[in-house]
Amino acid sequence: MHEPLRLTIDRAALQSNWRWLADRAGVATGAAIKADGYGIGARESFEALMAAGCRDFFVSTWWEAEQLGDVPDGVSLVVLHGPGPDDVIGAARPVLNSPEQVARWKAIGDGRPCDVMIDTGMNRLGLRPDEIAALDGLEIDTLHSHLACADEDSAMNGRQLADAARKRRPGLKVLLLTGYAESVVAGNDGMEQGMEIMTKPFALDQLVAKVKGMISG
Repeated sequence: MHEPLRLTIDRAALQSNWRWLADRAGVATGAAIKADGYGIGARESFEALMAAGCRDFFVSTWWEAEQLGDVPDGVSLVVLHGPGPDDVIGAARPVLNSPEQVARWKAIGDGRPCDVMIDTGMNRLGLRPDEIAALDGLEIDTLHSHLACADEDSAMNGRQLADAARKRRPGLKVLLLTGYAESVVAGNDGMEQGMEIMTKPFALDQLVAKVKGMISG
């Protein structure tokens, strides 16, 4: 006779994994707990990671946000799918993924902060670069994107995204990671002040040191 299968969730291991990533990132490190914490329990994951020091959490829908329950002060909860026409909007911060969602948030958001997804070529979610004028007047906390071309010699690469972002926010610090020669990424115009390049391969500790140096510099 076969015994029933059991899955044991190691809370300490989950916390240890997050701490490892957060320590090496050197910056604020969030956690996606959508789809019921990827099957191990959203609330359980939320409480374990919050105890470990995580303060930024992401779920897919407003229903998931509601099911999660109370979120303490000083902890942010972000809804990745943004405000739909039939959603009951709670206290979480939405990611705006389309001009329609931008217009909806301007109408119902009461000036609250939001996040924005920019489509940089993946054609999945997000506003196209020619639609970002619609964002004027919003208080944007975080920009999101799925990069279609991370470091290829393409017009849709990370350098193009960085240049567009710095036009709207001069002085934004940017670190580009690439497997190509620095000259390919820098282009004919070179790199502006506050923009740096790291070429692969590199050790994780080198990346951490570079990011910390740029933040403190």
